Order: sequence, then structure tokens, then C-alpha cells
Amino acid sequence: MKKIILLAVMLVGIPQLLLAQCTANTKSITLNGTTSYVSFTTDNNLQLDSAITVEAWIKPSAFGPNHYSNSIACKHSWSLNGEQGFVLRCGGSGQLSFTFCGVDTLGNTMSWQPIVSPANTLTLNTWAHVAASFDGDSSRLYVNGIKVASQYFRGTMKPNTAYPMRIGRLSDAAQTDARAFNGQIDEVRIWNIAKPQAEILAGYNRHISPTSNGLVGYWNFNIASGTTVPDQTSSGNTATFNTITLSPNVPFFQATTAPVITANGLNLSSSLAFTYQWNYNGQPIANATTQNYTVTQNGTYTVSITDSIGCPAISTPIIINTVGVQEMGNAQQIKLYNGDGHIRIDANNGIELKNICLYNCGGAMIEELKNPSSSNMINTERIIPGVYLVMVMTENDIYRSKIFIK
Repeated sequence: MKKIILLAVMLVGIPQLLLAQCTANTKSITLNGTTSYVSFTTDNNLQLDSAITVEAWIKPSAFGPNHYSNSIACKHSWSLNGEQGFVLRCGGSGQLSFTFCGVDTLGNTMSWQPIVSPANTLTLNTWAHVAASFDGDSSRLYVNGIKVASQYFRGTMKPNTAYPMRIGRLSDAAQTDARAFNGQIDEVRIWNIAKPQAEILAGYNRHISPTSNGLVGYWNFNIASGTTVPDQTSSGNTATFNTITLSPNVPFFQATTAPVITANGLNLSSSLAFTYQWNYNGQPIANATTQNYTVTQNGTYTVSITDSIGCPAISTPIIINTVGVQEMGNAQQIKLYNGDGHIRIDANNGIELKNICLYNCGGAMIEELKNPSSSNMINTERIIPGVYLVMVMTENDIYRSKIFIK
């Protein structure tokens, strides 16, 4: 019984993880640079002492005089128990910076270990993804997945046990200089591992799974209203807004783009995706799982796709009604429709039909329509399935075509 219950829990969790990765990014937060910040009452899994990665999307409205003027994600302090923790911030002349209280390999506290990007790395009123990491040997700064600075330090970090983390303001509540962030913030993530550059690039412009390895804090601010924001991870550090407004202006729009179907006759092709499933009248077509599909019957077709992380989307429907249609003559003067229990002949460009004959493969005439000006249809419901010859006579030409009657 225990095994069955565990399986049920696992199955329920799968669509929830998929939803977290595929939900559209709808909100960011706007901070006024003075009284705005995000606070926490719990501090689960955020007292990091070894490896770390801190990420966020920011759109600064003002930098302030120093590179440390705008606190992005802050969990450092010095008013209680001395220097502790870490902080990601920006300011000055468009500089990104990160610092932590270092502890050398002998266990000695070494004070702050700051790393600062070159000037003009960031631009006002422009979204940028910023990240900092430390792996025990070096700290690194990234902007939009590109490394902009690195610095050597071998050792660990002294964790902040004095104050909970804050977003957009110093966590050290005893300080009068709040170093408040001015602008917008989105997608704040804390990891207990040093993320490689390739992994930062792979996930920086989309939602990620809340169960990603090493992820200990994740706030994406996609709430409809209110002042409470859940931690997407199991750490459970729920956030509370203080003088913050929600904004629909976001750095990226997360939703798999609906595929587009291109039709070339009866050959359908989907725009590029990771997986494909063709559907006929709303139902999946067996084994139709490649980018292209050849239609075999009239009806409504769609294609369902997933992107590289499994997010789904479906195309707008396309209606096919030309199965069984043949064009007779080089100039397409005559069109033959074969299906739905009848053969129909249509003439274009004012051509007058004189005679329509249906022959079996032995050459015997099965049906004939003389001067079919108003009635140009042959009922095939009672005809034995097989290969037949249709001959269409006009005033000037004779057209022939083989057909198969089902």
C-alpha cells in the first residue's frame, strides 16, 4: 500500500512541475528607492557558508553615488555579531557588485570580499539579468549570462544568522542607510551551489523548475494582487511586500510559441519544435509524431508540440477539403473530386462539359453522364471498390484520369 501511495504522489507532482516551468511570466515588482522592499520572517536554507549563486532580473531607474547603492538580494550585516553574509547590488556608474564575508582555509574571518564589474556594465531603464557566484576558489559576476568580472578567494563564507534576507534593501535593520533599490526586480533566485555559466545561460530567460538541484529560494512575483509572495521552492520563505507595486512590465514572456502549420497541397509542415503530435478533428493521429504530415482524409488538423523543457502549445486549426481532388489538364481546366460516396467534375474558365464516363479496369463503361450541365456527379456508393478510369469530354478536348474508389 505504501508503494501505491508514493506512486500517486509522484504522478500528481509531475504536472505541477511542468506548470511551474511553462506558466507565462506576468509580473515584476517596482521599488521607489526609499521605502520599498521585500521582507522575510523565515530564513530556511539561506544561511549559506560555502558555494552560492544569486540571480535576478533588474531594471534600475537610478544608480546612486556608489556601486553598492542599490541592494538587489541582501543577506549581509555587521551591526550584530560582526560581519556576516552576502549581498548582490548595483549602482555608481552602472556597476554590478557582489560581496560576502570571507573565511580563509584556516578558519579566520577575512572581512568582505567584494567583486565589482567595470563601469557602464548596466544601463538605466533597461532590463538585465544579473548573477553572482562563489565556488570556494573564485567569485564571478554575470550580466545576461556573460561573465563580466571574476576574483580569486579560497575559503568559505561566514553565514548571516543575525537578520533574515531582504530584496531591494539592506537586511541589516540597524542601519539608517537602507541602500534601497530604485527600479524593477523580477525572478530572484538563490542557490547553494556555484552555477556554471552554461547553466545560467540555459535558464536565465525563463521560469525554472522549483525542484532544480541546489535551488533554495525562488520568488517570481507572478501573483494577481496582494502583498504576499510564495517561495517557489520547498524552503518555504514566504515574502511580504512593503510599499511595493506590481507591474506587468517583465523582462521576458514565458510561454511556448504556438506552432504554425504550412500547407503544400496535402503535405502539412509544423514550425520547428522539440516534439510533435498531429491531430485529426481534435484527436491524436497514431504515429504522426514528426514535423511533417501527409493528409489522407478531409477534416480539421492541428499539431501539438512541446519545447525543449517540455512546455506544450497547439496550433490554430487548418481545414483540409481537397483530399481526392485531381486537376485534369495542364491548365487545370477540369477538377475531379473523388470521395464521400461520389465523383464530381467541375469545369473552369467557361468550359462546357459534354460527356462524363466511368470505366472499370476491363474497359467496360459503368456510368455515363451526357451533357451534364446541371448534374455532374456520379454516385459511387454501390460501385465495387477498385481502380477506374474517368473520361471527361468537352467541346474541344478529352481528359482522362485514373481514380481509386474505396
